[in-house]
Amino acid sequence: MDVEEYTRALAAANRYGWAFLAAYGITWLVAAAAWARARARTAVIVTLFQGMVALPVAQALTLLTPGPPPPHHAALDSLSVTIATGQLLGLPVVIFLVLSRRYTLVPLGMVILVVVHFAPYSWLYGTPLYLVLGAAISVAAALVSHRTEREGGPGSIAGAHRTCLSTGLLMLTGAAVALAL
Repeated sequence: MDVEEYTRALAAANRYGWAFLAAYGITWLVAAAAWARARARTAVIVTLFQGMVALPVAQALTLLTPGPPPPHHAALDSLSVTIATGQLLGLPVVIFLVLSRRYTLVPLGMVILVVVHFAPYSWLYGTPLYLVLGAAISVAAALVSHRTEREGGPGSIAGAHRTCLSTGLLMLTGAAVALAL
């Protein structure tokens, strides 16, 4: 199986990653709710660990999705794992924000990790969806952060809430698009 055949088969088997977009979209919305209702320290913990809940949910949803089995290609499977774990390299910056109690900036840090993580998935699934989605999430986070800074100063809880909310909604939209492809 060549690379092009692998990426087509992977996209078909995973329905362009819809389950991951849906699961993470929901957990980003849970984080948004935490920023709206809980103390900043609690909300930042929810934001940091939402992926630990989303990943197994996404994997379960993928297994339950009818379709062909995922393809196997040793080198490309290894590349997929590397792409998936690459965002871990940015976690020290997010951890620094938590340790320095800049809680409201953590959602922005997490968004940066998400959008950088999305770019290779456009290639892996052979669709511009992830480039468009990454750009939309990035622009939305910048716009809501800018607006909330004008309203309430830098690093406001409203900005953290709106960043998580827009990210979750855009990911759910991306999941719907992935299913429609």
